[in-house]
Amino acid sequence: MPENIPMSKRKIDPAASVQRFRRLVTGLDERGRSTFLSDELCPHMQVVADTPTFVATDFWRHENVPVDNSGPMDDGVMDQVSISPPATGSVCRVVEFPPDSHWDDGGEIRSRMFHSTASLDYVVVLRGEIWAVLDAAERKMTAGDVLIQRGTNHSWSNRSESSCVVLFVLIGGTAVRPC
Repeated sequence: MPENIPMSKRKIDPAASVQRFRRLVTGLDERGRSTFLSDELCPHMQVVADTPTFVATDFWRHENVPVDNSGPMDDGVMDQVSISPPATGSVCRVVEFPPDSHWDDGGEIRSRMFHSTASLDYVVVLRGEIWAVLDAAERKMTAGDVLIQRGTNHSWSNRSESSCVVLFVLIGGTAVRPC
């Protein structure tokens, strides 16, 4: 896991304005029929950079592919969010990015946000706009845009005045050039 990402180590509750996501999980009932094992607000939310409006929500994490879908429900999510997925697994998460002005000090925190993960990431902007920032270029992304992040150095910058909600599916892989 990149140690430079400032995940809040102390217990800070997400702001009331942060979107909560309903998570439904399927499985088999006692007669072997497909059913819903869980239908609730996802409990796995963690504040980033000690900013209650900057929140990561992990929906599911698994260690290996192929995935074993038999047995009881186990979402594999740990108490503390780990940025990178397991080397041979994946993570599904949503991050709500507040405007940079809510948390960015323009210095140390900003530089600590630049990172790479040992993964292939599918990134989908669900709401708002955000800048994908790379070593040599940056691009503005808006709702519906999809980025395929291939283990390269990157950061995110929300230069708008509204929050941005982004879906990430991280699949274990290699970093091209770790930070």
